[in-house]
Amino acid sequence: MSLLEEWKSLAGAIRDAGLNIFGTADIPRTETGFADEKVLAVTLLARTVSNVKATILLVEAKRIIEARTITRCVLENLYWVVGLAEEGEAFVRKMRDDDLSHSRNRGQDIFSGGVDLESGVSERLRAYLKGLSAKIDKARTLAPKQVASIRSDFEKTHIFYGQLSSDAAHPSVTALNRYVVPDSHPDGGGIDVEPVVSEHELVQTLEFLCMAAMGVCVATNQIIGGTPAGAALNSIADRYTDLSNRTKALG
Repeated sequence: MSLLEEWKSLAGAIRDAGLNIFGTADIPRTETGFADEKVLAVTLLARTVSNVKATILLVEAKRIIEARTITRCVLENLYWVVGLAEEGEAFVRKMRDDDLSHSRNRGQDIFSGGVDLESGVSERLRAYLKGLSAKIDKARTLAPKQVASIRSDFEKTHIFYGQLSSDAAHPSVTALNRYVVPDSHPDGGGIDVEPVVSEHELVQTLEFLCMAAMGVCVATNQIIGGTPAGAALNSIADRYTDLSNRTKALG
């Protein structure tokens, strides 16, 4: 089995572990409802399982830009679930403030952009924004780098997040350079709408994906108090370490 196939197999095992955690979790409803940190952790796990499924399909189709962009989402899932694990209700409040701040900013952009609104709509929007301002004194948005710094051992993974942002998620010069064929090419220079994707980059994408998704599973399992399915995470972590070491050894 090639390294690429081994990484795909591991990603599938992590996906299955996440699904099994759902199947064996016991999360009682509390008065906080969906604002409970355990519920939020499980929703982050649900998002991660979906992201992993999509990334595997994209890797198989060699859609590397899209695969790396979604892998970047999984790193964000990891940062947020670690925030919940470390800070509990305090991080839930940060998530609420972040959501409210973005809502307020979008509303303010409508007025600052000179968008014409019907009088009734305008009045309702102003009242809504005034209500938001009463709940939050100032904009408090959560940035991935800020959230990643909550734990020093996860903070360094923001290097990977930055790489995925620069070479895939954003239309940077680095990302766009993928489609440029240099004049030195035997067939001449130009633009290639289907550039060749290296197996190395596919493997690297899956390695980043597995690292982040496994972290989400571990943190979620911890937050909800442990599940029978969580016992499989130890062997998955061993597989990850072994495969990562062999990947590095091969360059």
